[in-house]
Amino acid sequence: MAMIYPSEILNNMIHEVEKAFPLETPVFPTSSIRGLIENPDHPDDEGRECGEPFLNQRWIDVPAIQWYYNAEFVSFATSCALAYFLPSIIRHSYLEEIANEKRYMSDTREWMMNVLTGINFWGEEVHWRIKTTNDIYHSYTKKQLDLVRNWILFENRKHNDESGCTHALDLVDRAAKKLI
Repeated sequence: MAMIYPSEILNNMIHEVEKAFPLETPVFPTSSIRGLIENPDHPDDEGRECGEPFLNQRWIDVPAIQWYYNAEFVSFATSCALAYFLPSIIRHSYLEEIANEKRYMSDTREWMMNVLTGINFWGEEVHWRIKTTNDIYHSYTKKQLDLVRNWILFENRKHNDESGCTHALDLVDRAAKKLI
């Protein structure tokens, strides 16, 4: 049975994200697409096109509609960019739940969960995903990792993807143990 989150709890969760990932954070620390996209010279321009709107933006300023039009950014982004913008994804996921609508964030949430599970479509660990996930997690504090863990649980409350969720939680827990 799916857990229901009342608006008050979701508002508190949003506030915690905003506290743990400071709002005063400067824009993403590069004005170059090369710092944002893993392979900006890919034969097609999809990575560059979906990444450019994120240049010179703070994570808190990215609107949900931008995620809607650029969800693929998650698959092209560097681990540094994903670590920087993940709070925006988490925050918008909670905001959409409060509004009881899944208009903009569903594709982005799915792409991000695919990264955080570290597992491919056949249920096997994928080295590059594990490395990306570990790079993201190792840039976070214990408090930030706890918030990511809570978001993984939140995202998987309605799904039957037990193995993917368990694996994602295992990765975040391993990263948190290294901080102790």
